[in-house]
Amino acid sequence: MKIEIPKDCGNAPKKEIIAELNIAWAKADVIAITDFFHPEIEWEMVDEHNTIKGISQVTRFLENMKAAPALALHLQTVITHGKYAAARGTLQFNDQEVRFHDFYEFSSAGSKKITKITSMAKAFQKQK
Repeated sequence: MKIEIPKDCGNAPKKEIIAELNIAWAKADVIAITDFFHPEIEWEMVDEHNTIKGISQVTRFLENMKAAPALALHLQTVITHGKYAAARGTLQFNDQEVRFHDFYEFSSAGSKKITKITSMAKAFQKQK
């Protein structure tokens, strides 16, 4: 898998966490993904008008997606401030590209556990 992340992701702990989370997402590694989450995680998917609450529901949702690993992850931007973070990027799959904008809230500025994600994503079919 090809992985591209901003060079400055290694100079701030929260940026590194967000980069590692997105790499786990690209690999479709549900266990690694959920390790980043607080037990009371809330995941809002804006484009689907859906919110999932609690680690067990989020884990179940991820497992039911039957996600295949991506061929490539291009993480274009990671921004952090205090207990907040945002990421923008693309995931490449065999037949589609997914463009995403995610906003994260950690339980505190010093925490490594994410309590809320707000996701906006759009899938595009690849041209043949």
